[in-house]
Amino acid sequence: MFKKVIFNTSAQIFGKVITASTTLLITLLIGRTLGPSGYGEFTKIFVFIGYFYTFCDFGFNNIYIKLAQKNAIYLLRIIVGIRLIFAAVLFLTAVIISFFLPYDPQLAIGFSPLVKTGIIIGSLTIFSQALFTTANAYFQKILRYDLSTIAAIIGYSAILAVTVIVTFTEAGILGYVFSYVAGGVVLVACAYFLIFKNSGKIIYPLFTKLVSQKLIRLSYPVGIALVFNLIYFRIDVFILANFRSSYEVGLYGLAYQFFEAALAVPIFFANAIYPLLTKLYRNNKSEFNKQVRIWFLILSLSSILLAILLIIVSYFIPIIIDPRFGGSISALQILSLGMPFFFISALLWHLLIIYNRQKYLLFVYGVGALVNLGANWIFIPVFGYPAAAVTTVLSEGLIMILLFLSLRNLKQ
Repeated sequence: MFKKVIFNTSAQIFGKVITASTTLLITLLIGRTLGPSGYGEFTKIFVFIGYFYTFCDFGFNNIYIKLAQKNAIYLLRIIVGIRLIFAAVLFLTAVIISFFLPYDPQLAIGFSPLVKTGIIIGSLTIFSQALFTTANAYFQKILRYDLSTIAAIIGYSAILAVTVIVTFTEAGILGYVFSYVAGGVVLVACAYFLIFKNSGKIIYPLFTKLVSQKLIRLSYPVGIALVFNLIYFRIDVFILANFRSSYEVGLYGLAYQFFEAALAVPIFFANAIYPLLTKLYRNNKSEFNKQVRIWFLILSLSSILLAILLIIVSYFIPIIIDPRFGGSISALQILSLGMPFFFISALLWHLLIIYNRQKYLLFVYGVGALVNLGANWIFIPVFGYPAAAVTTVLSEGLIMILLFLSLRNLKQ
């Protein structure tokens, strides 16, 4: 089990190093070209769109891992069908809502007409995100995250290539947004080609009412929990955009770019552990409990090391990106303190799904979302982006405690 987890986690981390390096180059190009205020506008576009990515996710992958035995391709086709319908509805919803987002032209606070146009273009990535997330369910099921890594590297390379072209043609924010749309198409094409090469099956959408209803019924607690998770995870930028300048949004957005890249590590571990723990839970409870303790220790130690690394990296932001982003240093240092909470929570919430108690996630992340929303609403208008960073850390600490309590109740 250790070898399988390390192989798949290493494959994901290797891919993340490549894609994070590519993202760093993309951020460097966009940040230097647009400056903090322009980068803040760019951040607003994809933070808004990011909410719809989560709605499209809806937790189907976790349920797919539990259900897909001999019918893995059949279920995958059904999930593709469900997610395409979700993506179409969410795309239209995002476009319609964008027209009503507030903007104060005198103070230059909120969502400008340029940002709204960017949202319309960028919302096309909802489709590519939905399809790639579905492809990852298959890669996770067969424990071949190396295939997902290959697709991700090629997709991000395409984004970088278009970003370079945009920089030299001076197409501005909208050109940079289009680079993500183009890269998403390449990403999805590569992922489904690799599924075909591995399985010999073409993945096309299936629409089956009974199976779709079962998947939605089992997935909705996880899906809603993910929505709550996103609310407390990125509502800070939305509030920041409405009360503070684009300059502050840019400083915080850049710090969060590094933090979010690091957050992929606990997710990678959890993705690799989850299928194996699910199987152990069915067949060998004592070994299951042993492995949970081992991975809890590994994740805890890894999180501390990564937090230290992030603090060190923060000092290089003005050097690597631009001196105008000096304010991002303190934001990243504060965010890095929450890394242990995120690592441990990633393991705990997968355990609740294994125990078939995913409904507990609704309470945990619902409380987290309410506390985070209230704290951000009170403190961001007064203290700005440092308050957003502190609230993110404290909210995840609360989430971790609530997950612990939920698991404790299950054992009693």
